Amino acid sequence: MKKKTNNIIFLVTILILISFACLLTSCATKSAIVGAWRLVESEDPAYTLGITFEFKEDGTLNLLPGNAALTEEDIKVFAGLQGHFTLSYQASPNGDLRLTLEKAEGSSAVLRMKYSIEGDVLTIKDEHDVALSFRRQ
Repeated sequence: MKKKTNNIIFLVTILILISFACLLTSCATKSAIVGAWRLVESEDPAYTLGITFEFKEDGTLNLLPGNAALTEEDIKVFAGLQGHFTLSYQASPNGDLRLTLEKAEGSSAVLRMKYSIEGDVLTIKDEHDVALSFRRQ
C-alpha cells in the first residue's frame, strides 16, 4: 500500500512539473527588441542615418543598408564586410544589451550597451552614453 501511495505521489509530482514547464513555455514572449529598426538619429557621425539593424529572434543581428544615402562603392564595401564577421546580441528585460562581433578568423569583441523602447522608438546608448535612435520598421 505504501509503495502504491509513493508511486501516486511521484506521478502527481511529475504531472505538476510538466504542467509548470508547459505554462512557462506558453507564457514566454519574444524580446521587444526583435525586429527591424531604421537609424533615425545619431550622436556619432560614424553611423549613417537610414541603416537598418535587424534583431532576429535567434539572437543574430544583421546590419542592412536600408534607405541610407550610400554610394555604389559604399554599398559594395558594406556587402563585402558582411562575409568577414557575424553579429549576435543578448537583450535583457532590464535594458542591458550585449553585442558580440565575431570575425571570420576567430577573434571577437563584445560591446555592452543600454537600450530602451518607447512606442516605436529604440534608443541604444554605449558605455560613453552616446545615443543612437531607431524607428521600428
